[in-house]
Amino acid sequence: MLLLFKNYESPRGREMPILWFETREIKLSLLLPFQADEMADEGPVQNLCEETTCSICLEYFTDPVIIDCGHIFCQTCITEVWGESDQDASCPQCREPCEQRNVRPNQQLASIVEIVKKFSLQMAKGAEALGRVCERHQEPLKLFCEDDQDPICVVCDKSKEHRDHKVIPKEEAFEEYQGKIRHHLEFLNKWREEILSSKLKGETESQNLLKQTDMERQKIMADFQQSHQFLEEQEHLLLAQLKELDNEIKSCEDQHIAKLSEEMSSIDDLIKELEEKQKQPVTEFLQNMRSILERCNENKNKTMNAIVFPPGLKEQIDKFSRIHPFLEKETKKFKGNKGHCVVL
Repeated sequence: MLLLFKNYESPRGREMPILWFETREIKLSLLLPFQADEMADEGPVQNLCEETTCSICLEYFTDPVIIDCGHIFCQTCITEVWGESDQDASCPQCREPCEQRNVRPNQQLASIVEIVKKFSLQMAKGAEALGRVCERHQEPLKLFCEDDQDPICVVCDKSKEHRDHKVIPKEEAFEEYQGKIRHHLEFLNKWREEILSSKLKGETESQNLLKQTDMERQKIMADFQQSHQFLEEQEHLLLAQLKELDNEIKSCEDQHIAKLSEEMSSIDDLIKELEEKQKQPVTEFLQNMRSILERCNENKNKTMNAIVFPPGLKEQIDKFSRIHPFLEKETKKFKGNKGHCVVL
């Protein structure tokens, strides 16, 4: 077997090294993986992998042997297919009879298989190192179009589509948009703190309002205790009004908390996405930048609604405070005029 390097002149006029295999049975050449971006067609590499694959186990040959018809299999695979039966054997691929079951080791192919394994591994690492390429031109994405907010290749930059656009190196774009993302993160974290503060303030205000309603409830119950038989219907009416007021306060609180929780959840998701975005490689980091920045800018236009509970709630509570003097006066009337009823 002959293994050597030759030079290949690409369509762009550049010389590239080629890995050349040559035996009595196999002659082939492959571009080295670190020059793979010069050739878009990966057919020869795929063909090489197929030619070094056993048609029985569909894996790379292990201890390859050649039988009378010329086909090659792993020694273990052909032995298992033929088994120990006395019946005439045949080739699993072409079905030609193999009466003698002769197998001959192919050491040259075994050596090539090992080289192909290493070559495939090296090519996979090379492809990973190259990063993403332009889907249209198969060129590395080395530039960033600020008009379209997307990475582009050098061929895209010369095209009519991007001719009048502002294009900068992707490394420069990476630094610029890293700064923008940091700025948005600072704003979002500050906005999140304001939401938490508003939530705590709303909860405290709710508790204070509920304490006030409870105090008024106790006052009303004390007032009506003196003449409960005269004011039973009125007592039930006022307590029902307070219950509705409680429900309205709790409803306002629940709506406010639900809205803040939804906003905070959205902010948390966006913060998590931006933090994960910062960890991405340059090219992936710049993907979908327009959409991310638009969502960040949407939060800048939002304002915190300081009014959690309608002013009418406090007015209704104050209304109950004004009832007590009225009740005292009316109680005296009730004592002298049974059947009189207060209507609010």
